[in-house]
Amino acid sequence: MEYDGRRPYSVLTRNEITVKMKKQINEISDIFFISNSDATVLLMYLRWDSLRVSERLGENKEKLLMDSGLKSVMIDPSPDSSSEISLETDVYEFDGDNDLISTPFCSHKFDSKYWREYLEKNFYYVEKIQTTISCPDQDCRSAVGPDTIEKLTVRDQEMYERYIWRSYIEGNKVLMIKQCPARNCDYVIEFHQENDDDDEYSLNVVCICGHIFCWRCRLESHRPVSCNKASDWLCSATMKISDESFSLYPTKTKTVTCPHCLCSLESDTKMPQFLTCVCRLRFCSRCLRSEEAHKIEAVDSGFCIKTEVKILCEDRWNVCQKLLEQAKSDLEAFEETNIKKPSDLLREQDIMIIREGLMLIVQCRRVLKWCCVYDYFHTEYENSKKEYLRYLQGNAIATLQSYSNTLQEQKDIVLAAATYEECTFFRHTIPTATSNIGNYFYDFMKTLQDGLVDVKVKSYNGGTGPFWYCDRCTYANTWEDNECEMCYDDSASLVGEISDLFLNKVS
Repeated sequence: MEYDGRRPYSVLTRNEITVKMKKQINEISDIFFISNSDATVLLMYLRWDSLRVSERLGENKEKLLMDSGLKSVMIDPSPDSSSEISLETDVYEFDGDNDLISTPFCSHKFDSKYWREYLEKNFYYVEKIQTTISCPDQDCRSAVGPDTIEKLTVRDQEMYERYIWRSYIEGNKVLMIKQCPARNCDYVIEFHQENDDDDEYSLNVVCICGHIFCWRCRLESHRPVSCNKASDWLCSATMKISDESFSLYPTKTKTVTCPHCLCSLESDTKMPQFLTCVCRLRFCSRCLRSEEAHKIEAVDSGFCIKTEVKILCEDRWNVCQKLLEQAKSDLEAFEETNIKKPSDLLREQDIMIIREGLMLIVQCRRVLKWCCVYDYFHTEYENSKKEYLRYLQGNAIATLQSYSNTLQEQKDIVLAAATYEECTFFRHTIPTATSNIGNYFYDFMKTLQDGLVDVKVKSYNGGTGPFWYCDRCTYANTWEDNECEMCYDDSASLVGEISDLFLNKVS
């Protein structure tokens, strides 16, 4: 499925990242004769760009130290300077200087409890990494580095180390590194070559923990669906998750989902009626067709038929998810039985052949799951594409099931074989079948990514409806719009936020 050549990334452990980070700190410290604490502050300040730190130190060392808060500042001895400092409603008053801690660059002293609350509230528990940690005094820019943190408790020091580690991962301007988004995984992925982060279909990354995710958006691998469509689908699905289950079926309050913009509209009657959404679409509350299409359907059949497109789409998603989990379980069971506890009758080559086949089934099941999303995005006028998509999906499912049955039969034969000669047929047929199924799904994904260009759909350019459809994204625009509002929208993408929301919801 994925290109099996030399991977453009490597998977590193937390310790390996820490070693790289400390090496970078030591190099700056040794070359420019500054402490490791100051070197850490400077690297954080300039987002771990050693070259830029070196240039700034060489050009004007004093200015850089002043800008980063590593120069001593004069303190105003007035009574209002720091006698009382507050965190929202809490007021701290210090009667003496015993056990009070300050940075080396100012004389603002605070006890360890205040330091902890200040750091936790403003840095440790904040999602966005800051390039500088400053003195708690709001008028002081003195930097807080390791030499200040080491005066605090062990717990505070550990939290600071984790914060520095996060800064190295999330705030690094030079290295292309991201942490695996899987729960309880500490592995880090580092790219060794330029990756086009604007690519609509980003590279899938395989972590040592077994999690496969998209490098661009950090969602689970979602080929052949683009990052934007994957995030849109997951966002819509997440918003529809109730406390009981993931469903679009009616609740106690009768609501109807607009087939165009997916907004929920309340319906105060069980009888079919025409509803007008905020997107200006007027549709039937029963069949979810536009008013014009509903009237045509009613004339042809004599009544409107309640649509089940969206429910079926999500039903297929759930079914494919269960099949994917089953494929993962089969792979884990095989690895537990035959890799961790190898048999004397099986060669390493035979084990790898079966394992590669089971891994391929997992990848194909994931592709089939995400193919369900295309049904969600295909609009009413793309019925021909929907039909062709269902046809391709049916063939892909049948082909994968045939391969899965063959692999299972041959696996049972090999595991029960008494001699190596009985595995000859297996060693020839399974690698060939694995290669064929991989090529089949590669072409299948490419066809979907290209947008099913072989299928011609009905054009709305000369239509008489209340809006026209964009040929690129199928968004419904009013006739007053000369350009598609969706394609020319400059609003920022919410892919990163949706990724974190989805991971937290799943975990």
